[in-house]
Amino acid sequence: MADTMVTPDDKKRFVQDFANPHSWLLTADELHEQAVSLNSGRSKSSIMTKVDKDNRVLRQTVGIDKTVFLLGGFALENAIKVFLIYENPQWISEGKLASKLRSHNLVKLHGLSAKIPFKKKHLWVLEEFESGLESWFRYPCGLTIADTIEGRDMHPELWDGYMTVMAAYGKS
Repeated sequence: MADTMVTPDDKKRFVQDFANPHSWLLTADELHEQAVSLNSGRSKSSIMTKVDKDNRVLRQTVGIDKTVFLLGGFALENAIKVFLIYENPQWISEGKLASKLRSHNLVKLHGLSAKIPFKKKHLWVLEEFESGLESWFRYPCGLTIADTIEGRDMHPELWDGYMTVMAAYGKS
């Protein structure tokens, strides 16, 4: 639907039916639930081995780590946007998302909220999950060599941090 064809009723419906904080919370919860479900099966997951052209092992990871990171990262992003939209309803009022919401930068988004839990604590969790939202979670490389980083392992401390942050976001 082109902007010129958007009616006041369309804008109202966008807020009420699609972009409201509750919709963002439901999406965050769904993604989080899937990440938790997958991570609970990590002991049964395959080991992914990346080799170079000479068949030397470059990296080994648990097969589901990339998917758990992806789902968890997007769950965090949606949960943060719950707070931002609640605090700034004008960011969704014109029938589209404000430019400030069009980001995967978890730390920056987190910093825009006044009410979000853990203003300073657990930022390292957001940094770890943010590291791959535009690259290694979804693609084999970044847009450039400078943007290309190795994937991360979902170690127990990171998973515990993720669970703590998501629990705090859900209780607020």
